[in-house]
Amino acid sequence: MNHDVDKLRRFKEIINDDLSVDWLQKIFQYYEADRKEKMQDYTPITLAKFVGKLAKHKDIIDMCAGSGALTIQKWNLDHDCKFILYEFDENVIPYLLFNLTIRNIEAEVFQMDVLSQDVFREYKLIKSEEFSKVEVTK
Repeated sequence: MNHDVDKLRRFKEIINDDLSVDWLQKIFQYYEADRKEKMQDYTPITLAKFVGKLAKHKDIIDMCAGSGALTIQKWNLDHDCKFILYEFDENVIPYLLFNLTIRNIEAEVFQMDVLSQDVFREYKLIKSEEFSKVEVTK
């Protein structure tokens, strides 16, 4: 959130600039996912790629975004899309924001309960030269 460009660049170096893979999904699923209480599980890559190909619009909504697997697969196909993402779990939000920032994705992220429509936090990611800038809007 502090737009630490050096850390973002180091991460890209570690992954050999391969932004087609959602590395953080793997980390979150292994260490942080709450499969018992919250029933959290990842979106399989084949399903994420398939849904990305089905979505033909430039404005994409990703419900229950998690770490951003569906968004990343759509972004892999079209870097010019704008995204609106919804996620309930505050523990995955940092992973999601980092995933979007590292790819310089323009997006709005809502930490919210999509069933009750209660919004807890809002973030706006603004494209810049290399990495998105994150603003907390609520």
